[in-house]
Amino acid sequence: MKNIVLIAGIILLAANLLFGSILTVYLNFNMWLNCGVIAATTALLYVVGQITLKDGFKISLSFLYSTLGIIIFILGLFASQQYTDNWYLIAIILIVAFEAIVLTITHIISNTNK
Repeated sequence: MKNIVLIAGIILLAANLLFGSILTVYLNFNMWLNCGVIAATTALLYVVGQITLKDGFKISLSFLYSTLGIIIFILGLFASQQYTDNWYLIAIILIVAFEAIVLTITHIISNTNK
């Protein structure tokens, strides 16, 4: 399962780069932002598979992170071409931070309730 997550992430990253180079409406800022989104989501899903978690946590976090990854990707498509006052970028950062915090909390809870 862990290798599938990495391979799927690499394939999606390559497809995103190809779409960014082929489509003129898919601007470079959005392409690179979504490359970061794909990398972050792949890393989080990989970590979920690597660390010791109860099965219920692994299944629910995998589904949650996959769903939020799609939502973040869509937000990245609509983000404006600037860093300042970019509410889409702020939302993306907050969602990824939320995912990391949830992963940390579930890891702690899973280890204390053995």
